[in-house]
Amino acid sequence: MNNVNKRIKIKDKKHLKLSNDLIIRISLSVFFVVLFVVLFFVCGGTYYFKKVNIIDKYSGYDFQFHVIDVEQGDCLLFKFPNNQTMLVDAGEEEYGEIVCEYVTQFLKQENLEALDYLVLTHSDADHVGGAKELLENVHVNNIYRPKIYTQNEAKDLPDDNTYMISNTLIYNTIIDTAKEKGCNLIFSEKGIELNLGGCKVEFLSPAQDYYADTNSYSAVIMITYQTKKILLTGDANTSIEQTLIDEYGEYLKADILKVGHHGSKTSSMKEFLEIVKPQYSILCAGENRDLPDIEVINRLHDINSQILSTANEGSFAMTIKNNEIVYSGTTKPTFDIAIIISLLVIALILTWGIKINSKRTKAVLSKNQKTIIDDDN
Repeated sequence: MNNVNKRIKIKDKKHLKLSNDLIIRISLSVFFVVLFVVLFFVCGGTYYFKKVNIIDKYSGYDFQFHVIDVEQGDCLLFKFPNNQTMLVDAGEEEYGEIVCEYVTQFLKQENLEALDYLVLTHSDADHVGGAKELLENVHVNNIYRPKIYTQNEAKDLPDDNTYMISNTLIYNTIIDTAKEKGCNLIFSEKGIELNLGGCKVEFLSPAQDYYADTNSYSAVIMITYQTKKILLTGDANTSIEQTLIDEYGEYLKADILKVGHHGSKTSSMKEFLEIVKPQYSILCAGENRDLPDIEVINRLHDINSQILSTANEGSFAMTIKNNEIVYSGTTKPTFDIAIIISLLVIALILTWGIKINSKRTKAVLSKNQKTIIDDDN
């Protein structure tokens, strides 16, 4: 009877020991999981799971200028001091989801409900394509567009009209969609001026109703905030640049230039760059493309302009702080999530793969087994 009781006590001790080990292991596992979750969010782990990461360094600033990376296309987002917003171009159609997501996140971040202005500088697909997705998902109040008519609009024009009629499906679709959505459509032209909370937005071109080249329709826009000026040129070619020089001269001097036509040598003539002489030159270009042209790059270097290219920088944002231009790119997590996951997995393997106090446990079991054998004898 005594031997039976001893065996029961030993089994109870073993079960108690195993139970204690299990509790310790579960507790450690919970600790590591909680630690991982905390580090994941604190260190910005969600960065890896978002298709689009907006630059939020200047969140809440009165003036913000975001250059959205859509590779070989333009997409520029502004927030003005009166909390109104403007998107200038929207990249190719294939980047529509990225543009839409960036704008949506930005509006949410700034507690805004709508995009006040969308400027389609001209009808080329790499400037307007992404607007299709945008119009379907974001409320847009006003659209500035080139005086290029769609096929549907052409039906109401006189037979002897001299306006350009678009044969581009994406442009026709976007304008038709904008009308369906109730957007206020306005033709871009020289002389339009907006005052948005003390920030001046001026249209310097186009000056004509008809051009043979769609690039010549590009809305050339000067944005002035405090003492700083930003010049946007779309895909305006050298003939338009010469017209601007003749019309505006030294007024074209700007601190930031969105370089024309992605750095093609059909734009950015030497005389134009020497007058504008920007501190920063923004190139909207993709990797492994023929653009920007080396001649344009050399011209920008000659005027000591700092080049910021989406091909190198990705998306980035700029603002004016203490009357100085500052910019920031996408901020990656401060601690690599891959390292966190690896450490977590190692910790869990160690927790469940190695017995707690294994040497002590073996010694106790060995002693108990010896006691049982002696008692049986």
